[in-house]
Amino acid sequence: MPDLIHTLRDWSMSGYRLQSVIELTERIPVLSDSLRYSFGLVDRPMYAYGVRKAVELARSLGHGGVTVLEFGVGEGGGLEALSRHARHYSRSTGIDVHVFGFDTGRGLPAPTDYRDVPYMWRQGQYRLRQDKLLTLLDGPAQLVLGDVSETVPKFLNTHADHLTANPLGFVSFDLDFYSSTASALALFRDADDTALLPRVTSYFDDILSIVEATGELAAIADFNSAEKRGTIGKVNSLRSHLPFDPIWADQIFEYHRFEHANYNRHESARNDPKWRP
Repeated sequence: MPDLIHTLRDWSMSGYRLQSVIELTERIPVLSDSLRYSFGLVDRPMYAYGVRKAVELARSLGHGGVTVLEFGVGEGGGLEALSRHARHYSRSTGIDVHVFGFDTGRGLPAPTDYRDVPYMWRQGQYRLRQDKLLTLLDGPAQLVLGDVSETVPKFLNTHADHLTANPLGFVSFDLDFYSSTASALALFRDADDTALLPRVTSYFDDILSIVEATGELAAIADFNSAEKRGTIGKVNSLRSHLPFDPIWADQIFEYHRFEHANYNRHESARNDPKWRP
């Protein structure tokens, strides 16, 4: 009876039910990739959504490529999924999708204060395994190792030409801490207009079970209070416009660069019936 109650409790949660459906469809080879992507029935569906939004906007603005990032690679499963989604949308749209993953390689750093939510996370968690590191280094994604306070400004400098040709379109923030997320958000603050799309879809993994004064939510609030050219905002009512009402839709935000030269340019891909990435 306890096992049955536990199972029923799990199935009462929408996130658990959707993940079970995704795992089931992965074992049904007759289902095409196109069908599974259309309904978000893929591993890390929030990543697939972010890549799709990035290629849609890139195409609409005439770019031949786009860049997507993951902050907080951990054991590497997310970066591998992001790479698979990048390959899918590159094949289906003709837009080149370039993938980068940022990580310390040593797990979480030491928390700085209460905003890093040390009662939930501790130093050394989510360490990248050496065997997984070697696999990722040999994969299609490029791995950037080090503290984000140092690697982000260096990345913007060394990859300036790359980002001009393939502007930033999607970012996953999975850094847990306020301090690390605040450092990573320098990506938006310091990037030139040419380095990013006017709207960058963003996924914040660790905003569940915290309050606005801590963690990633506090980092977003502080960023917005200081940012003069744009803002990071939640995409409202997104769940009602996606298949299966996914809980992860509540974690989708967008960075809007209001002063971007293309910010007011109409997204032609939205209304193009022939465009189905």
